[in-house]
Amino acid sequence: MTNVLVEPRRISAGRIEPSVTSGPPQPLLGAVNWLSAGVVALMASGPLVDNSFLTHLATGRLLLEEGLPGTNPFLFTGGDFPVPSWWFSGALALAENLAGGAGIRLLIVVVAALLGAALVTLARPERVAHGTGTLVGVVAPVVLVIVTLSPFTTPRPHLVGFLLLAAVLIVWRDDRSPWWMLPLFATWVNVHGTWLYGLGILGALAVSASIERRRWTRVVPLLTAAGGVLIGGLCYPERWRLIGLPFEQMGDDRAREAIAAYQEWAPAGWFHPLTWVVLVLGVFAVVALGRQRRWPSVVVAVLLVALGLSAGRLLPIAAISLLPWAASAVDGVGPDLRSRRLATLLRSAGLAVLLVAGISAIRGPAYALDRYPVAAVDWLDARSLVATPDVRVVSHVDVGNFLVWRYGTDANAFADDRPSVDAMLDHRSLDQARNDWAAVLDRVDPDVVVFREDKPLVPLLDASGEWPRAATIDGFAVYCAPSVRDRCS
Repeated sequence: MTNVLVEPRRISAGRIEPSVTSGPPQPLLGAVNWLSAGVVALMASGPLVDNSFLTHLATGRLLLEEGLPGTNPFLFTGGDFPVPSWWFSGALALAENLAGGAGIRLLIVVVAALLGAALVTLARPERVAHGTGTLVGVVAPVVLVIVTLSPFTTPRPHLVGFLLLAAVLIVWRDDRSPWWMLPLFATWVNVHGTWLYGLGILGALAVSASIERRRWTRVVPLLTAAGGVLIGGLCYPERWRLIGLPFEQMGDDRAREAIAAYQEWAPAGWFHPLTWVVLVLGVFAVVALGRQRRWPSVVVAVLLVALGLSAGRLLPIAAISLLPWAASAVDGVGPDLRSRRLATLLRSAGLAVLLVAGISAIRGPAYALDRYPVAAVDWLDARSLVATPDVRVVSHVDVGNFLVWRYGTDANAFADDRPSVDAMLDHRSLDQARNDWAAVLDRVDPDVVVFREDKPLVPLLDASGEWPRAATIDGFAVYCAPSVRDRCS
């Protein structure tokens, strides 16, 4: 977890070359690396509860047992089944095969620890080789990014996407071999759809740096990144499907409407604290770049802030991308990085937190399923009203993900985390109790409806007279159609 320090660069005869000057050692950098790794790992070490994770794990199990399916085998609504995160799903299933739920949690802890360490490396001041880097200049912006990440340290593939974004930015910032972009993007394409944002951010950085330097040598990493995307596209069984998927979705009106139905694609809003954290990072970045008169990069920083404000799930991407510039704004504040005594203390604290995160991942129940209708599904299962081809169960996505995780291809669910466009729009109508909810139910023709009691659809079903409530179990209302009402007693 120790940092590899990059020497400052000098300009000679129009060329940028590494300087032969090296400064004193900075032991605090490595210590902060360990501490940041431990903190982010601890944040990610809790029981498995995320609803999207359940579908990812079910997909991974299917991958290991039968290979990649062509259509969604978990839903009676069917539809195409591209799996943008299939490598991540496979890794989850492998970890489960090796060590059960604890193995999955340990895998997530390792990814989170690497991400925490990468943030410190990304925030490392450029002047550190001269001995002028400071502790506050590293810690303060990293803390802001960790705060932004706090709701997103879940066992989803976006966590690996954040790690890969940080790695790409480190390669870019340190001017390392552009060939690193090939494996990074080839992996990213098969792990999470955020690769498209990573490529766009890298492109913006390449253009702004080339304008500032009046040389186009900085486009080479962008070209190798594009090569990595192409290699990643070849790795998917349906070649190029993963690369074309974002453009396929953006080019279809109904697909865009379905994506917008996901709450996480909505802006976090001005009253959300993470919005202001990203704004602070953006202000720091603009101040630092303005001091250096790097006006093209100022434009990129503003665009990154706008990206984060456009959707809640993009806030971490903006924060990580702004981190190097924000760190340079506060470089020079506070004590320098040469205190060995403080380094020993922080390194010990980091190792202790990492140990706690590891122990937390393997102790206690692996899952926390209180938010899911475990008892209600048990009740339905005892009556052969779930996971059977002759019974259609309609529910909101959280319940669908739980059914998929519990029953796999036998789930016969209505919607999970990857429904078809039509199923997602129908789900939105039911979940939000829109005016067409009754028409959706008529069209879908379910045998059983399971919804949380706090959902707006529940009082409408109760008042309709067509869906008498069969049971209320642990906060979930269960309704049965006439076709199966004799089994609902």
